[in-house]
Amino acid sequence: MLKKRIGLFLLVICPLYLGSCGCNVDGKAPGADELMVMTYNVQNLFDAYVTGNEYPEYTPEKGWTVDLYRSRLRRTAQAITQGHKAVPDIVVLQEIEHAGVLEDLLQESLAARGFQWYACTNDPDSAIQNGVVSRFPIIAARIHGVQDLRSVLEVTIDVGTEELVLFAVHAKSRKEGVEETEAQRIATAKVISTRTQELLHENPFLAIIVAGDFNQSADSFQREGQAYQTALVPFDARQADVYESAGSLLIGGVPVTQGWYTWWLDRKVVLLAQAQGSYYYNGIWESFDQILLSPAFFDGYGLEYKTGQVGAESFLCDAQGHPATWNIRTGKGVSDHLPVYVILSGR
Repeated sequence: MLKKRIGLFLLVICPLYLGSCGCNVDGKAPGADELMVMTYNVQNLFDAYVTGNEYPEYTPEKGWTVDLYRSRLRRTAQAITQGHKAVPDIVVLQEIEHAGVLEDLLQESLAARGFQWYACTNDPDSAIQNGVVSRFPIIAARIHGVQDLRSVLEVTIDVGTEELVLFAVHAKSRKEGVEETEAQRIATAKVISTRTQELLHENPFLAIIVAGDFNQSADSFQREGQAYQTALVPFDARQADVYESAGSLLIGGVPVTQGWYTWWLDRKVVLLAQAQGSYYYNGIWESFDQILLSPAFFDGYGLEYKTGQVGAESFLCDAQGHPATWNIRTGKGVSDHLPVYVILSGR
């Protein structure tokens, strides 16, 4: 089904959106041999129109307006593009209302920085979706449903020298209790694990990235005293192979088959991080926002991992150095999460 909106060509593959913004592009060109991938939970980015699925505070009756929405679009774009090593090439976004918000984000700000392609989930029972915006062509997209949870978005992106597969994830929150909700995060991890195993069985050298808000830190297994299975389990954990077979994602250093690298567990990189985590709650830093890399980024061929970082520039943080949480009552702040990114070389 083809559909035109606001002069843009939008291909709708129900139930996900895949599109290209037909805007003039005069932004900074990507680096000659580097690729920057970012993940960012933008904290409830809703448009100014009532569709019946938004949170109640994001309605005209509660004071939510077009001007406030456009202000949030500008702040979100600023958080994505300013103050980092470079403008990112691919950005995974959580807590956007729908694909139309991605269109607006591109039109308002990001198209001028080279972003033309986007994809978005369309879970009908969820007020918030996962999305991807890219300066490189998204050539394929599909979603993977997780029963009663947010879908996982899979996109294939042509970065010029090769194609990479990226999974955008927003796992179950811990609001109802950490251990009580762990099974739901494991369910999401199992869907990702099953699909990535299929892809790696077909091509062990495929470059795969799993990125998003896992609502679980890289070291949560240790924090919880290794008392029960978690969605993310370090390689060196006891019975790690058992947990992997049950759906957990094994993470750690340079990955082996079926393993994933996260720089949050790389001591050399963490020591240089601008913040101790990407999310701060109850006096504790958490590394909820992660970018997991497959072994292909460490094989000496094609795209290779270079470094990782968390964006903690002053406008993203409060006076204490914690995320400057968006406050709808005051209209101040940016997001309760900080953006996290990796830089890859060899493009």
